[in-house]
Amino acid sequence: MKIQRLLYVPSADMVPPVLARKYGDFAPTVRFDELQAAILALGHTLELDTDNTSRDMDCYRVSDSAARIHVISDLDPYGSGTPDPDGHQVGDVWSIDLGDHSR
Repeated sequence: MKIQRLLYVPSADMVPPVLARKYGDFAPTVRFDELQAAILALGHTLELDTDNTSRDMDCYRVSDSAARIHVISDLDPYGSGTPDPDGHQVGDVWSIDLGDHSR
């Protein structure tokens, strides 16, 4: 699930209809601290996945799952000084990967 795509194509067909019916409208961005609080409230923990963390993204593993959450940690990792034209901020969730990481 590529959360950042919600910024680019804010249309009804961006979110699968079954999710929209169950959860309503989706915001164009998701703050990691809000998602983290919800995950912790469910009794899970989050751990920084240093193998998948990069210069501009932190990656977190969700306990007891294959989920990985990628969070913007630096909007200007190469020092160009150019602001993000789409309004991304440090602390925004970039993507959530639900795949199998056991391989």
